[in-house]
Amino acid sequence: MIPPKASPAWRDFVRVLVVVLVFWLLAMHWELSEKISHGLHQYEHFQLDEMPLTLLVLSIGLAWFAFQRMHEVSALLIANRHLTQRLMSAQEDERRTLAQELHDEVGQACTALRIEAAYLGKAIHSDPGAALQAAQRIDQSSLRMHNLARDMLKRLRPPNLDSLGLEESLKELCLSWAQHGTTACHVKIDAAQVALSSGLSDALNTAVYRVTQEALTNVAKHAKAGQVWVNLDVQPNLLLLTIVDNGLGLHHKLRDPHGLGLTGMQERIASLNGHILFEDAQPGLRIRVHIPISKA
Repeated sequence: MIPPKASPAWRDFVRVLVVVLVFWLLAMHWELSEKISHGLHQYEHFQLDEMPLTLLVLSIGLAWFAFQRMHEVSALLIANRHLTQRLMSAQEDERRTLAQELHDEVGQACTALRIEAAYLGKAIHSDPGAALQAAQRIDQSSLRMHNLARDMLKRLRPPNLDSLGLEESLKELCLSWAQHGTTACHVKIDAAQVALSSGLSDALNTAVYRVTQEALTNVAKHAKAGQVWVNLDVQPNLLLLTIVDNGLGLHHKLRDPHGLGLTGMQERIASLNGHILFEDAQPGLRIRVHIPISKA
């Protein structure tokens, strides 16, 4: 069954005009204004005769209020449309990069494997030393393909979430991130909350992991911080994530509050009915994430 189409705006406007015209004709026929004025006149001491003009002003005020809200909704829709376009563009860029890497690296490695395998088959009896070198090159090419596939899988899906859980995944993320940079990363998760964190949904775990990952990436790129602290607090009905660094802070010119990274973080948390706040920690930036935990 096809649902009925919504009425166009002009059709609704015509309906409003028709209703107003019918009311005006009935008001002229029954002289409603005179009757209302005469009825209210006897309550002069209550000043009820001023009610029609007061209601008129109220109607104008409500119309202005509705117009303002409509303007805000229109601006929000435009912003959401712009955000959707940016996210889709980023998604397509990521897919293009993955496709290019698959084409270049995997295609080249497969060609090299085929050549080395063919050479190995010919040289295995006539030149055992050359055959051994070909086998070693095959092993190196296979290792490169394995590392490439592992890196791509990490970009598509955090592998540790499935095997280690959220707590250990965050610790592994911070440890790996600190080893590749000059900023120390400290993770604090109450041991008594491990049982609670193990029952979180996959969408929530992924969002917390990706937000932490993006926050650490921003610290490495822009903050020039020496320390960063990641604190996860899991309560029965609420998850609290706090990420603090001692770097340049939110208002530094390199930190764009409308950048795609921060916008993506906001969208991830908003999709779970949560809230994310960016605060100046003086020094550094503090990110607070509040996500309600729905009971299954």
